[in-house]
Amino acid sequence: MYYFTYDPWIGKLLYLEDFYVIQAYRGLGIGAEMLKRLGQIAVRSQCNCMKLLVVIWNQASTDYYTRRGALDLSSEEGRHLFRFNREELMDMAGEELKMTHHKLSQYRLQYLNVT
Repeated sequence: MYYFTYDPWIGKLLYLEDFYVIQAYRGLGIGAEMLKRLGQIAVRSQCNCMKLLVVIWNQASTDYYTRRGALDLSSEEGRHLFRFNREELMDMAGEELKMTHHKLSQYRLQYLNVT
């Protein structure tokens, strides 16, 4: 649900990963109580902020978080979140690391039965 991470511009932060309240239980204060507890954890852990992502089409969640004081960094600070998938990481890493990764994958398949 959450983990701690570090941003050199911000310091220690709590990152909220999966936050969902089932439709039938919305409006009962469950989400607000969970956010309150997460806020307490963040403050006690000396975090400078809590970050989370909301998909662009989920306006209800965007409104929910902004009503509680969250800043929408995509509009407030003009930031974009980027992701490099495994293939792009392998391309950036270069041929030497690709071969190492391939050898490790083969070892896993052969000896560990891990895919």
